[in-house]
Amino acid sequence: MKSFSILFFFLLTSFAFSQSQSIDVQNITAHVTINPDEKQISADYRFSFLTKSKLDTVFLDAKNLENIKFVNTEFEIYNSGNKLFFIGNFKKDKTYTFELTYQVKPKQTVYFIEKHPEIDHSAQVWTQGQGKYTSHWLPSLDDMTDKIIFNLSYTFPAQYELTANGALVSEEETEDLSTRHFEMKNPMSSYLVAFAAGNFKAVRDTTDSGVPLEMYLPEQYNDHFRFTYQNYNEIFSILEKKIGVAYPWQNYKQVPVRDFLYAGMENTGLTIFSEEFIVDEISYNDQNYINVHAHELAHQWFGNLITEKNSVHHWLHEGFATYFALLVEKELFGTAYFENQLFEDAEQLKLLSDRGEGEKIMSKNASSLTYYKKGAWALHALRNRVGDAVFFDSVKDFLNQNAYQIVEVDDFLKILEDKSGESMLDFKKEWLQQTSFPAEEALTILRKSEFIDQLFKLKLKRNKPIKDKILPLKNALLSKHNAYLGPEAVLQIISEKGVQREELLYLAFSTDNIETRQFLAKNLKQIPKDLKEKYEELLKDQSYVTREHALLNLWMNFPEDRRDYLAQMKGQEGTIHKNIELLWLMLKVATEKSKEARKAFHQLTDYTDSAYAYQIKRQAFIYLFQINKLTDQSIINLSKDLNHPVWRYRNFVKQLLTELIKDQNHQADIIKLLEKDQLSNKEKVKDILKV
Repeated sequence: MKSFSILFFFLLTSFAFSQSQSIDVQNITAHVTINPDEKQISADYRFSFLTKSKLDTVFLDAKNLENIKFVNTEFEIYNSGNKLFFIGNFKKDKTYTFELTYQVKPKQTVYFIEKHPEIDHSAQVWTQGQGKYTSHWLPSLDDMTDKIIFNLSYTFPAQYELTANGALVSEEETEDLSTRHFEMKNPMSSYLVAFAAGNFKAVRDTTDSGVPLEMYLPEQYNDHFRFTYQNYNEIFSILEKKIGVAYPWQNYKQVPVRDFLYAGMENTGLTIFSEEFIVDEISYNDQNYINVHAHELAHQWFGNLITEKNSVHHWLHEGFATYFALLVEKELFGTAYFENQLFEDAEQLKLLSDRGEGEKIMSKNASSLTYYKKGAWALHALRNRVGDAVFFDSVKDFLNQNAYQIVEVDDFLKILEDKSGESMLDFKKEWLQQTSFPAEEALTILRKSEFIDQLFKLKLKRNKPIKDKILPLKNALLSKHNAYLGPEAVLQIISEKGVQREELLYLAFSTDNIETRQFLAKNLKQIPKDLKEKYEELLKDQSYVTREHALLNLWMNFPEDRRDYLAQMKGQEGTIHKNIELLWLMLKVATEKSKEARKAFHQLTDYTDSAYAYQIKRQAFIYLFQINKLTDQSIINLSKDLNHPVWRYRNFVKQLLTELIKDQNHQADIIKLLEKDQLSNKEKVKDILKV
């Protein structure tokens, strides 16, 4: 390698912004070796590109590569730490290939979940490169407008199961290592390159249209397959029929991982999603994977097959994926479900708009609410304006005409104009380019529904006394749509007083509707004695969320029966993140001073350890804080998570430490642990302490 002046480095950096118009990176091939123990990636790497003009410099984005060795190159190479620059005489319309080897310890994008000594299945390695982060482990182009064919092989410890983009074309096994070779047929953006490895087991199937499917679960959750992947074939078929374009990739795989940064990520042909959507028959009723499943699958067309030019056009990814996921749910759960979701989203968007916090859909920095929910609403309004035939035919033509290409909003609107014979300028202005939410048009669309009209009229009765709305409240609780009308009725009943209130509450308990009873468990904090027995029935509901809230509220309302409630709920874990068990442990510690209570305290403390998912740790920390039982070990464990990859949890950790130092005793304990060098992330702790 040759050293270059600072001035030359800046010239190289400025050149980087215009490269996509000068070269076409055609393929990237690499043999990637994963070393989980060292948290290291090494690779034999090759990339080929065609020049569109005469050049003297070409670059790849490559973060923090080490031990780089180039194979037989006449060009000069410069590694800036962020990019690799190839310098020499590049001729126009010629294909060039570079080969190199490297090592890297990724600072992000590749996440290593360490194996815990007592939990054999805990180790995982997975990627999250959305945006422009794949270059932290694989040299590529941090620009979604560059489409490249990736053919990657992976060597990894044999105890892992690994899946990645593309078709598996060959594999080799030794005693300690496995190697798998994957091929892609069509080009994609580099941020969609992904792999996941862990103690996974796959169920394989084929869709009605012949697409191979692979659905993974951690081995310990094999019995959760049926409910986690509920309706998987129907979801695929519904989307193919609604979109009107065949699935564009060789196969489709899905794998849940621990401590994932988001709900899910639509890597090409490989959705990685949060393990919180691993559910059994009961937790399916609390939070299932259906919407995330449909949303990420829809992205295989909207985002992966066609890709936005820049974030101004992000509607073409998230608005479309959100809307088509809703169309899937409409087929699976019914029209009332679909309309209720649209109604709730419209209420939320109108509230923001009325506060002056609305955003344009066509904006570089809009919120997820705008891109996803307002974006979906824009499509629903558009469909109502032009009719189903024009709408769905336009979507089909838009995808077919722009397959594997970069697109803008106007590319879609132009097709709509041609098919409808109408200008899309008003739609673009009213729905995509103004900050306010077009609530009047949304309400007009919603009021076409008899169910929504009934829901709307019920909401308008919120300020009326209970004696003037007994019949509408009863009708709501007894309606075939009580899953959506019931919670609204309960909300109005709870705020009232008197005999009529308790009669209506009794009726609400008697509906046996999961959503209505869950709403009761969450919101009826003061339990009338006459309804105690009905409320206690919630402890057996087919909802872990209902059981959790019911246990806490019964424990709060009836101190004399606390031991009985704890005995009844002993041994129940709840969701895979132990919502009932964690609450039970906290209540046990708060109720008794027995040997079993001390054991419960130690178990609750153990759940703050790095061996567990952040959802478990967060709740354990919350409960220990609430009962003022945070020990030195808990605080040591808390400090480790100041650099946790999930930013929401990382912020929680910082906030909890900030709260702890307000107490002089806790502050003294933290300072003592810091002085003894027992805390992790010491500088961050000092910053919180202001020392």
